[in-house]
Amino acid sequence: MDENEGITRSIHMSSSLHFDSLADYRIAGQGQRVLPGQTVENVDNGYGLQGNPTIQKLQDSVSELENGTHTLLFPSGLSALTSVGALLSSGDHWLLPDSVYGPTRRYADFMHKHYGISCDYYDPTSINSVASLIKAETKLIHIETPVSVTFEETDVDGLVKLAKAKDILTSADNTWASGILYQPLAHGIDISILGLTKYPAGYSDVFMGSLTCKNLELFKRFSYYHRVFGYGVSPFSAMLVSRGLESLNVRMAAHGAKADQLTRVIANHPKISKIYRAGSKINGSLSGSNGLFSIELDRRYNDAELDKAFKTMETFKIGKSWGGTRSLILPFQPEELSNRFSPPQNTIIRFHSGLENIDLQRADITNFLEGFN
Repeated sequence: MDENEGITRSIHMSSSLHFDSLADYRIAGQGQRVLPGQTVENVDNGYGLQGNPTIQKLQDSVSELENGTHTLLFPSGLSALTSVGALLSSGDHWLLPDSVYGPTRRYADFMHKHYGISCDYYDPTSINSVASLIKAETKLIHIETPVSVTFEETDVDGLVKLAKAKDILTSADNTWASGILYQPLAHGIDISILGLTKYPAGYSDVFMGSLTCKNLELFKRFSYYHRVFGYGVSPFSAMLVSRGLESLNVRMAAHGAKADQLTRVIANHPKISKIYRAGSKINGSLSGSNGLFSIELDRRYNDAELDKAFKTMETFKIGKSWGGTRSLILPFQPEELSNRFSPPQNTIIRFHSGLENIDLQRADITNFLEGFN
């Protein structure tokens, strides 16, 4: 490594950017690219929060992943999701799927209560449900497809056509597909949001989210919001996610293949009334599947019964934040999903198939289901 290479690397991993002249510092602050590795314009390139080259390199990588042109990074997936508030003002109205990610619903309810931004929830499997809820004040339609826990899919092309006819912006939580199995921007969605914490990072050791779009003026609105609220990520965290992106395709395929095997093993088990799985058949809009699937049991089970079954498992651990190498399991009771147009009647168990040996995973799920006997 020569001296200049070492200096460049230290700058890239530093929160402080160093300039050779005051003139360089001034023009960097005005949005020009001055330092080696800077790729983004129209941001404060004089300050590490926006101008660090390691961070900008990850932004470029996510833009490519999402088929977009402009990306912002956030300290979590949720903070990226709530940034859609930059598009909404008091008196505005927006639409979300009834099965939207729980914290997003909590944010929407907060915005309604405190800022007078109203929302309605639509059936994600019905474009007619969306159309029936649009008002003159509707400024944004948010989608999440497949939806959380039960993985129903939305007709994105139909929704985009409806929104564009009404001049309504659209946003998508694309965390399930992570840019690999689906690209909302390629289908006309205006904003795509990822929980980079999950599959893109891949190793459960960093929190981060991203927002990507193609329209420069829309990006400027989000960039201003991003700076006003002080959002940012560390260059070290950006490096970790960049590392994860290198193996994303391979890991996603492995997660999906293992989940496919596991769902085949349990397909006819008497304790299961339904299996929820998206993209397991390569057709329609999704180009494959990931490691997530859920089962609806034959009845409602209480926590004592569930805990007994959980204790039979050695590989699957009870926990949230799927997308890493470890296999996870999580229960949902009917009342937790009662706000849906078609709520389940029995206990649902969500699985995430990690990268452990498939025989260990298979034994765990078999033991789990037999644990109810």
